Amino acid sequence: MKIKIKKIHSEWWAYVWQHRKLMGRLAALGVLVGLVVWLSIPNEYETAIFTVAEPRVVYVDQDGAVTTRGTPGAERIRDAILPSHYHWFIASPNFLLPLARIPVTLDDDAHTTMTLYDYMAEHQRYPWWQYIISGVFSIPRLMLAPFRGGNGDTLSARQSLRETLPMDNEGVVQLSRKDARVVKALRRCFDVDINADKQSVTLMVRMQDPLVSATVADSLLAHLQRYMTRYRREKEQKLLAENEELFRRAREDYHRAQDEYARYADSHRALATVTARAEQARIRVQMLLAEREYSRADRLVRAYRRRVAMERPVLTVIEDARVPQHSVSPSAPLTIGGWLIVVVCGGLGWLWLKRAHFVIRWHRRPRKRRYRVVWHH
Repeated sequence: MKIKIKKIHSEWWAYVWQHRKLMGRLAALGVLVGLVVWLSIPNEYETAIFTVAEPRVVYVDQDGAVTTRGTPGAERIRDAILPSHYHWFIASPNFLLPLARIPVTLDDDAHTTMTLYDYMAEHQRYPWWQYIISGVFSIPRLMLAPFRGGNGDTLSARQSLRETLPMDNEGVVQLSRKDARVVKALRRCFDVDINADKQSVTLMVRMQDPLVSATVADSLLAHLQRYMTRYRREKEQKLLAENEELFRRAREDYHRAQDEYARYADSHRALATVTARAEQARIRVQMLLAEREYSRADRLVRAYRRRVAMERPVLTVIEDARVPQHSVSPSAPLTIGGWLIVVVCGGLGWLWLKRAHFVIRWHRRPRKRRYRVVWHH
């Protein structure tokens, strides 16, 4: 069996060697196509910010002190947005939309400042085949536009994103087709790498301009810190409002029990019966219980007020944003080598199909001879 396999293997490569000129042309074609593709793809620069996530679970005692170790009577606080969720969290429109208003400056034009929205909408370069594909797919839309009763690229009752978008976006935002394209392109520029063993979070931003890449990466980190701080503060404010309502009720109950005890004590001062003393003791116990609940609610309210004013760090920066010096995409060896392998493998497949007689060659049929009849007189 091994001898047969070896024979087939040697025959196959001998067959390929017979068509070495064809394989050489295909290899040259693969290198040429890979070179054209590599030159057509615009360069991208990546900026990475290496950070370490702060403790996600903390404990708050009755005095409002925050610790990482649980103590008796301490409350456990855990964030709902964990670092493992940052990849989906950063890609959400509510997080991306405020970033469209940050100012950026081009590396080759330091005197021109624009918003990130304008940069993504007007200063992005694409491969030439993407323009052809978008032009082909836009033909049906342009043909059907007169029958739809409106153009999707214009805003009739609303303005553009660059004019109406607030820094802290809330609620429903209606975007035009151009705005949606900008947000989609911006989503592809961000990435997050989570290392569970080291508890590290690496924020990565890819842009076609190195200075813009570093600026957006620094703004992304600041926006993430601000977003998480606001999320924690709003959560603590809701808990504070609930505890303030409980405190108000506990104070009213305590004052009501105190007044009831005072009225009963004044009205039954001269009585020394057992029933009067028992009723007075019962009312006094109710007052003490209301006082204890009132004191507990007061401590909770003061603790939550401290927690609202407190800002816990989200990420500790280990390596800050730096302007990249070299592009990371496209890679010449990967692009040219990939196309070379694809074309050569395609040529080998064609040779195999040809040798296995799967390729049908259509030959021109010979023309039928027409005989001319000659009459001899």
